[in-house]
Amino acid sequence: MHDAPEIALITRRYREIFDARLTPCFQSYIADVQQATGAALGYRRAGEEPLFLEAYLDHPIEQAVSMVLGRPTERDRIVEIGNFAAENAMAMIDLWGTAANDLGGCSEVAVATLTAPLRRIFARIGIPVHEIAPARKERVGADGAAWGRYYESDPRICAGLIAEGQGAIAAFMARRRRKVAA
Repeated sequence: MHDAPEIALITRRYREIFDARLTPCFQSYIADVQQATGAALGYRRAGEEPLFLEAYLDHPIEQAVSMVLGRPTERDRIVEIGNFAAENAMAMIDLWGTAANDLGGCSEVAVATLTAPLRRIFARIGIPVHEIAPARKERVGADGAAWGRYYESDPRICAGLIAEGQGAIAAFMARRRRKVAA
């Protein structure tokens, strides 16, 4: 699996951007790496295994999500998305749309560790996200060193309703198509 194109893309982009020397840690990936504008991301379902981002939290993810959303959220309705990598922003936005459509059938809430630049992209698109907690390097122990400068980009644990993300991405893409057609 480590020879897969999505793993190579993730490893390369994290090294280029953060000087990170990490091994992508998800069992499942969604990717479009067949062209020069490739993108990839990993995911895991909270009902099936512990989430990587739970290392940053004092409570299980379902408690943290329930608190920020203001309503009970079952663990098996949560999916963690991570190891975002793309050649450009539009490739990543396209992939987010695909991921939302694919993962929305089995999950209601997506959680991710988002850097400040990714949070700005989400805001620009109109994807509502709820910040849960900062992602602090010391919470992952010795593994934090492999992440290079990643922690300098203000990563935060965030949650969002997948259906709201789908709607925001669809509206954003429709605006872009209208702009191109004009």
